[in-house]
Amino acid sequence: MNFREKIIAWLVDEDHEVKSEAPPAGAPVEWLVKVSVKAPLRVNVLVQQPSSKKDRVVVSLGVALSDVHRRELMKLGEKDRLRIVSDIYRDVLLMCPDCIAIVQPSLVEPQGIAVSRVIYHESLTRETIASTVRLFVNIFASIVAALNARLGMVGERRPGRDSSLGFI
Repeated sequence: MNFREKIIAWLVDEDHEVKSEAPPAGAPVEWLVKVSVKAPLRVNVLVQQPSSKKDRVVVSLGVALSDVHRRELMKLGEKDRLRIVSDIYRDVLLMCPDCIAIVQPSLVEPQGIAVSRVIYHESLTRETIASTVRLFVNIFASIVAALNARLGMVGERRPGRDSSLGFI
């Protein structure tokens, strides 16, 4: 059984919805697996095998800021926006110091936050994949909670509905 098949089996066994997909044309990815965590809130995560780095997989999370949060954030001055987004960015890195986190397109005009963790094959186990997915659920919840606390709740969103998570 190859790494992709093992990862799929492990994640299915964790009761996640798992779908193996062909990478987008031109993407530097051998294969990718979309993982949807069902509870306590719906969060989507990608596991992918980079074409150029066959000794690792990359687990990724993309959080798109809601239109409401972006609009409220942009009402603030640049310094206040920077403070809020920097605090969220710091919290993400404190939760996962070995993750790569990027605020896109900038700290003062954010539209999304991308978080990735590299797992090398020699340390790739059921536990490393499962714990990384759990960590990313917590990171997603932390980002949303911080935005809601600082900028107000987003309209009709309720537990169990699809998140505003975007794949990266």
